[in-house]
Amino acid sequence: MAETMRNQSLGHFLPWVGSLCLGLVLALASSPGLAQAQTVAPQFQPSLVETVEQGYLAHRRGDYDQAIDIYTGIIRRRGLSVKERAVSYLLRGEAKRDKGELDEAVFDFTRALNQWPDYPQAIFFRGQVLARQGRLNEAFADLARAVELDPDRESYKTNLALLRKRMSVSGEVPEGSLGQVEIIPPPE
Repeated sequence: MAETMRNQSLGHFLPWVGSLCLGLVLALASSPGLAQAQTVAPQFQPSLVETVEQGYLAHRRGDYDQAIDIYTGIIRRRGLSVKERAVSYLLRGEAKRDKGELDEAVFDFTRALNQWPDYPQAIFFRGQVLARQGRLNEAFADLARAVELDPDRESYKTNLALLRKRMSVSGEVPEGSLGQVEIIPPPE
């Protein structure tokens, strides 16, 4: 019985875990300096992967403030690659989004995109938050761009179709070109 419940619980979280960590895995796998940095890191500082795991666990248990603090610490680390920093902003943005700090989440997803402009997951998450805020044209541009960058991701296409339907029901039509959304976050 306990094993069945455990498997059901894991099955519920697997899509979310995959979404949360996919960008991190891609960034860390392509970072040549990470393995070297782990072998020479001081004993008192956990490795980047261990720290990300701590942030993920805090986020998963609903301790968004702790997750945000952990990801902020990662962002402030020296020696991160551009993609590692972008992933860290994305993770912090997710924690802020789940905490209900939607404006701050948009800023963190934008900071991730300032580091890695073609990061489909950051574009997608920002688009989702913009849609929640009622900023439908900006959301449409982001979701369309995410689909353009990763056309095989079904969740991107589904969200874009749902937004298109929401906009048509409300009588809204995407304005102008679907270029990059221009959002300028305040300095940290």
